Amino acid sequence: MANAILYYRTPTTRLVDTGYTTPALVLSNAPTQCLEFTFPDNILEGITENYRNNIKKISAPNQEGIRKINIQENGLESYGFTIYGVFKKDITTGINRIKSFRKLKQVDSYHTYGIFGLSISNASGFSFECDNTKGLLIDGTKIGYEGMKVTRYDFSIDIGFGGTL
Repeated sequence: MANAILYYRTPTTRLVDTGYTTPALVLSNAPTQCLEFTFPDNILEGITENYRNNIKKISAPNQEGIRKINIQENGLESYGFTIYGVFKKDITTGINRIKSFRKLKQVDSYHTYGIFGLSISNASGFSFECDNTKGLLIDGTKIGYEGMKVTRYDFSIDIGFGGTL
């Protein structure tokens, strides 16, 4: 479980011009742009990193029956994260925020690779700030309920990367 913030920036709340140097400042100055996960109500239970190289395998059998596979390395194919967890009490706000985030235009005139950032306090290796050279975007979401009570909704958000690593 982690304290985390999934947030988006706009051209007027971008990192460079406004001085919003941390997601906490985005949260305090533009709270509707943030989805905050704090125990025990909104829980980010886990995050996985998804990385795939763009490698083509080309078979090349010859007349003598020798089998060979040639490799063509084409750089990065995809990179992103999947975050998942549950909303326990204030389910409407969390679910509605996810639904509104996924409908946003995922890039803007400044954030040409993605408008989203992610801050995870106890897993800082997964924290990510967007700017005009890299960004995150929402590839897809899943929302459902878990257990016997319909007051415990689970979610997962697939977050894609754009830009240069």
